Amino acid sequence: MGKGVFINRMDKFTRGFSSSLEWIGVAGFLLMFLANFVDVVGAKLFKWPLPGVIEIISFSQVLAIASALAVTLVIGMHIRVEFIVDRFPKRTRGVITAIGSFLSLLLFVLLLWRSYLYGRTLQIGGEIGSSIPVPFYPFAYFIAFSCIPVCLVLLMEIIKSLREAFGNGSN
Repeated sequence: MGKGVFINRMDKFTRGFSSSLEWIGVAGFLLMFLANFVDVVGAKLFKWPLPGVIEIISFSQVLAIASALAVTLVIGMHIRVEFIVDRFPKRTRGVITAIGSFLSLLLFVLLLWRSYLYGRTLQIGGEIGSSIPVPFYPFAYFIAFSCIPVCLVLLMEIIKSLREAFGNGSN
C-alpha cells in the first residue's frame, strides 16, 4: 500500500469517525433542548419543575461540545489566523502549518490523558450528581474519547502539510 493510499484511507476513516461522533453531539443538543423545555413548561403550567434539570443540561453540554470538536476541525470551523501565513512560499507555509498542528496535537493528547485520569479519579471516588444519581466519570471518559479523532485529524494535517512542503521539492 502506497503512502497516498494510506493517507486517503486514514483521512476517510477520520472523517467518518468524526461524523459519527457528531450525531452524539446532536443527541446531546436535543436532550438539552428537551430538558429545558420540559422544565419551563412543568414549572410554568404545572408548578412542577423537572428535577435535576441543571445536571441534565450540564451533562448534555459535555456530549454536545466534546463530540463536535473533531468534526469542526475537519470542516475548517476552528479559528485560524491564515492571512499572514498564506503569503509565504509553499514550503514555509507547510512547515508553519505542520508546527501549529503539532502544537495542537500536543494540547489534545494532554487533554485526552488528563480527562482519562480525571475520569478514573471520579470513578474510584464514586462521584455522582447531587440531584440525580448519575455518575460523573462516563462524561470525563467521553471527553477523552472525543479527543481521539481530533488527534487523528491533527496528525493527518501534519502529514499533509509536510507533504505539501517537501513532497515535490518546490517553493
